[in-house]
Amino acid sequence: MAFATFVGANRTQGNDRVPLVTTTTTPPPNPFHTVAVSRFLAGRTNDVTAALCDLRTGRIYTYNPDVPMPTASMVKIDILAALLHHAEATGVPLTSADRQLAAAMVEDSDNNAATTLFNELGGPAALTSFNRALGMAHTTTQWNWGATLTTPYDEIALLRTIVLPNNVLDDLDRRYEMSLMEHVVTYQRFGVGQGAAATALVGLKNGWFPYDSGWGINSAGFVLVGNTEYLVAIQTADNPNEQYGRDSVSTLARLLWRAQWASGAQAPPN
Repeated sequence: MAFATFVGANRTQGNDRVPLVTTTTTPPPNPFHTVAVSRFLAGRTNDVTAALCDLRTGRIYTYNPDVPMPTASMVKIDILAALLHHAEATGVPLTSADRQLAAAMVEDSDNNAATTLFNELGGPAALTSFNRALGMAHTTTQWNWGATLTTPYDEIALLRTIVLPNNVLDDLDRRYEMSLMEHVVTYQRFGVGQGAAATALVGLKNGWFPYDSGWGINSAGFVLVGNTEYLVAIQTADNPNEQYGRDSVSTLARLLWRAQWASGAQAPPN
């Protein structure tokens, strides 16, 4: 299977570029350097790594970059993207049964559905090939898909493939995956999008799992409204309990929304 490569390998913190969606005359400030975000992160006892891509300027900002952490269920949108690309490349569309499994995997975070689709894709080798084509150089896929290691920077490359027009996923497949992310069940909608305007289009996929050293809690997705359009990925490890991790990703997401809104959004904060 041939994959197109379109994500660059530059990793200068806070200065990476992706194709512009809209432009501004003055680049917004680094959201991780705002007082509120800096103070919040300094007060956490867990490990946090995060990245935000401002689609107005194409800039990618990172916090504590290049620290791979387990994806847990966050990898499920990666599995689906790879499946959709494979279907396009082979000309064999997903079956209705596959689509039912995909909906269960993303919207309800069904693990059995994820395992079935991961095996159907071809396991770690197939997902690794897809990820490398997207420029996800710091992602290591495992047969135990939830143990796959990735970084927020790599997750931004995946989110770009889902949200922005590209030659890996056609518009119909991108919109299909975005729709599933927009309809994740309510009790799993922590993290990305917290605090955003009620009119914002928010899609996300979270991951959570207890490890020997504490809970891992992750959140990745998109927030689109007016002139505020961004992708964000947050990963945490060594949380003393699940709630601490959920609070970490949700509060950080809320502060990032405020920073993005303050730097030029049209919609008022919710």
